[in-house]
Amino acid sequence: MILTWLRNRRRRRLLAEPFPKEWEDLLQRRVRHYRYLPPSHQERVRQIVPVMIAEKEWAGAGDFKVTPEMAVTIAGQAAVMASGFDEPYFFDRLHTIVVHPKTIRFTPEQTGRNPNLPGGWLSGIAWHRGPVVLSWGEVRTELTGRSPGRNVILHEFAHYLDGLDGPADGKPPLPSKESERRWYAVTEAEYLRLVGSARRGEATLLDHYGASNRAEFFAVSTEYFFELPHQLFERHADLYAVLQEFYHLDPRQWLPRIDSPRHEGTDESGDYQRFRARRQSRRGDVAQLKAVQAMAPGDALYALAIDHLRRGRPEDAIRLFDQLLEVDPRDEESLAHRALAYVRLKRLAEARRDSEAALAIDPQDTEALWAHGEVALQEGRTLEAVNDLSAALDVSPLKIEIRRARARAWMAAGRPEKAVADLTEALNVEPHDAELLSERARAYLALNRTSDANRDLTRAKLLEPEVAWPA
Repeated sequence: MILTWLRNRRRRRLLAEPFPKEWEDLLQRRVRHYRYLPPSHQERVRQIVPVMIAEKEWAGAGDFKVTPEMAVTIAGQAAVMASGFDEPYFFDRLHTIVVHPKTIRFTPEQTGRNPNLPGGWLSGIAWHRGPVVLSWGEVRTELTGRSPGRNVILHEFAHYLDGLDGPADGKPPLPSKESERRWYAVTEAEYLRLVGSARRGEATLLDHYGASNRAEFFAVSTEYFFELPHQLFERHADLYAVLQEFYHLDPRQWLPRIDSPRHEGTDESGDYQRFRARRQSRRGDVAQLKAVQAMAPGDALYALAIDHLRRGRPEDAIRLFDQLLEVDPRDEESLAHRALAYVRLKRLAEARRDSEAALAIDPQDTEALWAHGEVALQEGRTLEAVNDLSAALDVSPLKIEIRRARARAWMAAGRPEKAVADLTEALNVEPHDAELLSERARAYLALNRTSDANRDLTRAKLLEPEVAWPA
């Protein structure tokens, strides 16, 4: 109680002082939104900034020094986010803001000591209740206007707001159950659409990084809400509405429109994304070829055969497995995978022959058990299929395709509740697989759980809207 009284008295003293002219100039130059805000919101920003600068620990990474320009820019951007709230909001639970001079990367020693530190190159990071870590180099690049829609300060402070009611999950604190229901209904649909588009490599307004998880979706949506509000409203009106309700702001009313072909989903943008995807694919193929060239001949043939099978070319895989098995007829891995290739082609007698030969060598070979179970299922021997697939899952419980196969076997055996259990396990591993969702919907319908079936079908349609999913 005494600490709160002292804090409030200190804040009253801070706010009684004139707002520094040099800070006002910095806000005008460095915080694009500030000059367009209504006067009452500008005043709110001028209340939040001095308190944040005085109360937060502004730490530079290593010997890097945080200047007043940096602190005012960062605090100003955060204050714009909070300028619509009913009372001045000072990010009280956030105690430290760390600024790196360039892109952030934690050393192997740091990540070894702290498993919560991410690897790779980062422009910012925020933890539950702080600190917020920002790259000043990234901030400066964004201030030039060369990356419309991107704002690392807004992104990381959105993560902070998201974590106020618990771990960051894409839902910030909301005032009522009705607001929570509306938030979930809108953001879940929008998130799934973005996930589906990202998986298909389609051009979208929202950055595909938002498809990583729901927390990143909220942070990315916040960036676009403030940076490209006109486009967000035009493309995602419902998403804009729930963000407007949360932030108590409508940036369309005061921020001029910025058009950027990169974010407009034009043919040029889509062509570029497709070109980039093809280029990355070719790079992957080149890397794979180099790796294969470094292998022993038998290992190289096996790797290429597995790749053909993975890419849906079972005939090509069989030709390579044939060569391997001419050299070593007791190569159980080649036998098991050739059996799976035969299953893909519905050549069941050959699949049974190869799977049984592989199991005679290694009774616990996962792929051989899987192929043997698939043959039994397609021949109508459902209980045998369940037994084989269960044995395969005992060895490899995270193999989604085997769990999917056992779910089909359970359905054929008239046990949809068992199918639901398997498909739920598979979705725990891969929650955005539209086919798994559709299959679970069919199992739910067999159990007369219509609402659950409709929920899964709705999610499948959001992820893959071009597919004619069963009604």
